[in-house]
Amino acid sequence: MRNPTTEWMKLAHDSYWLWAESLMVMGMRTSDMMTGKGSDRENALMVSEKVRAAAEVGMMLATSSASPKTAGKAVRHYRRKVTANRKRLARKKS
Repeated sequence: MRNPTTEWMKLAHDSYWLWAESLMVMGMRTSDMMTGKGSDRENALMVSEKVRAAAEVGMMLATSSASPKTAGKAVRHYRRKVTANRKRLARKKS
C-alpha cells in the first residue's frame, strides 16, 4: 500500500504531463486547421474521441470511490489517449 502523500504526488505528476501533452496536441491540430493541412476526418476524430473518453471516465468514476487512486486512473486513461494522439500527429509532420 502506498503512502497517501505518494499517491497525491503521482497524481500531480501525471496531471502535469496530461496538461503539457494536451497543449502540444491542441497546438498541432490548430496549426493543421489554420494552414489547411487538417482534414474533416481528423476533426471528426477529435470530437468523437473527446465524447468517448468522457463517457468512459464518467463510468469509471461513477463505479469507484473518491480517492487519489481513482483520480489517477482517470488521468492515466486520458493520458494514454493524448499521448497516442501526440505521437500520431508528430509522425504526420515528419
